[in-house]
Amino acid sequence: MSITSLLEQKMLPLAEKISSNIYLTALKNAFMALIPFLIVGSFFVLLTNFPVNGYHEFMSSLLGEGVLDKLNYGINASYGLMTLLVIITFSKELVEKLNLSQSSAILPVAIFFLMSPGHITTGSGEIVVDAYALIDFSSESMFLGIIVTVVTIKVVQFLENRAFTIKMPASVPPEIARSFKSLVPIFLVLLFWIIVKVLFENTPFGTPGKFISVMLQQPLLYLGNSLLSQLIAEMMISFFWFFGIHGDSIMTSVMGPIWQTLSAQNLAQTQAGLVATNIITQQFRDVYLIAGGTGFTGALLISIFMVAKSTRLKQLSRLAAPAAIFNINEPVIFGLPIVLNPLMLIPFIITPMVLCTVTYVVIAFGWVPPTSGISIPWTTPIFISGFLTTGISGIVLQAVNLVIATAIYTPFVKILDKQYLHEESLSENAMGEMQPQQ
Repeated sequence: MSITSLLEQKMLPLAEKISSNIYLTALKNAFMALIPFLIVGSFFVLLTNFPVNGYHEFMSSLLGEGVLDKLNYGINASYGLMTLLVIITFSKELVEKLNLSQSSAILPVAIFFLMSPGHITTGSGEIVVDAYALIDFSSESMFLGIIVTVVTIKVVQFLENRAFTIKMPASVPPEIARSFKSLVPIFLVLLFWIIVKVLFENTPFGTPGKFISVMLQQPLLYLGNSLLSQLIAEMMISFFWFFGIHGDSIMTSVMGPIWQTLSAQNLAQTQAGLVATNIITQQFRDVYLIAGGTGFTGALLISIFMVAKSTRLKQLSRLAAPAAIFNINEPVIFGLPIVLNPLMLIPFIITPMVLCTVTYVVIAFGWVPPTSGISIPWTTPIFISGFLTTGISGIVLQAVNLVIATAIYTPFVKILDKQYLHEESLSENAMGEMQPQQ
């Protein structure tokens, strides 16, 4: 039995079961609805982080000092509001699928604001009340946003189904009647979340979001500079992304200083004419483990180009490819999706761990030198980044990693493609039946 057949036998039933779940389906549709925002956001990210030396200086001289920084507004309006956008689309999908009052779709947004800190701390340590930091609405708060939406809608459904509502006379216009129907559920749900917020305010965490952040990040503090620590780090990054949480941001907050310090040591050794000694550095990950984005998803797109037949995968690959060249892969993570997709979780976790091991062993045996410590933009395309950090041998190692990653992703792409082809066939048949007979 082939690997594809075995995976198909074991994973397709699970994937079909997941796809039949209302909440997971609604979340998947919510992420898909945001693909245009992600692609536009990727464009602004690229414009502000173009991997060419002197780019910022040139653009500043051409457009004026600080003009390029204004493009961050485009990032703020897309990636910066990712959690808020997901809450809106997710709650809308759930309300429609569960046939709840439309007012309920707005409620998770209000609750999320309620659960946010509601204050910001300036660089000088001053606390500004009645203010919200943009990071509260980015993908770093995604897990909290999903929890708030699911719990809120679930409670509203429970209350509406058990007639905890105000029923208006038949003479009242339907729009007004539906509004009053959601009055009591909204009040009770809001009261519930107020109690939750007050309880968290009396803990060391202060907010539910802080609690989630600490619980996720605390285990990472025990990681160090070793192959094992890097494997754990890569696994956790992918695992966080599976739940829509920005794994790179979480890991960087803890491991970033370690990686950067190791990079600085290698740079100092290189400048002194010595051989760099640290295998794991910031460039170790940026150059060899994230081609196309976290999870080496550039290989995933190549696999799609090679074997996919479904319209959905073909269109996604074409839309995501330009951004993936510069290691921006949110369109893939949320559009394929990888988020909450158990089938794609397997290669998404396995691939960077396998590549991490291969890369570490190759460097440890001296076949490829450690990275020189030269800092390059994380948006630098594959092969260019390898050449800049370790020369020709770096390009060769990147090519080997690309082949390995493509081989890992391909069986899973075939299964996913088969599933999407089946869904597209059902959709086409349904549309055909709806066509009037000639």
